[in-house]
Amino acid sequence: MIGSTVLLGALALLTAGAVSAQNNNVTSLYGTWTSGTGAVVTGPGFADPLNNDRPFIYPANTGIAYSFTDDGYFETAQYRFKANASHPACPTAVIFWQHGTYQLHANGSLTMSPAPFADDGRLQTQNPCTPTTSVLTYYNEWEMWDTWSINIDTNHEAYSIRAQNYNGKVPRLFLTTRPPSMLPTTSLTAIFNGSAQA
Repeated sequence: MIGSTVLLGALALLTAGAVSAQNNNVTSLYGTWTSGTGAVVTGPGFADPLNNDRPFIYPANTGIAYSFTDDGYFETAQYRFKANASHPACPTAVIFWQHGTYQLHANGSLTMSPAPFADDGRLQTQNPCTPTTSVLTYYNEWEMWDTWSINIDTNHEAYSIRAQNYNGKVPRLFLTTRPPSMLPTTSLTAIFNGSAQA
C-alpha cells in the first residue's frame, strides 16, 4: 500500500513537472520553425515526396525546419552538405523530408515518430564525383529532443526553440509561420495509390 502510494506520488510529481515545463514556454509549438536564414521550410515549398523525378525544391541555403500542429502531427525538412576531406571538390548534398506524429513526455522530452506515414519520407543524396550522381531513397527516422524550451530571442525579436538530442544541440529554430506550412497530415502514399481511408 505504501509502495503504491509512493509510486503514485512520484508519477504525480513527474506529470506536474512536465506540465510546469510546458507552461514555462512562452508560446506553443504550433507553427513552422526554421534555422539560420530560414531558406529551408516544410510543406509544398520544399517537398513533393511522391514525385520521383523531382521530389525536392532545393533552397538557396542549408538548414533545418520543423512544423507542429496542435493535435500531434509534425513535419521536418533538412538540407546540408557533408564535406569530403580526401576530395574537397566532392561534397555530398543531403536533403530529406518526413512527417508523422509527436508526443510530449512527462520527463520533458519530445519524440517524433514517422511510423504512421513511414512510406512517405524521402532522402536524396547528390555527389558530382560519383558514377550515380543522385540517389533517392525512402527515409523514416525516429527522433527525440531530450530537452527543449521556447523563449523570445531578443536579438531577432522572435520566438525560438532551443533543443538538445543525443548528438548535442539542435540548431536554434525560429518561428516563421502560423499556421504551419505542411503537406497533408495523412499517408500521402495511400492517397497516391488510391487506398486512403475516407
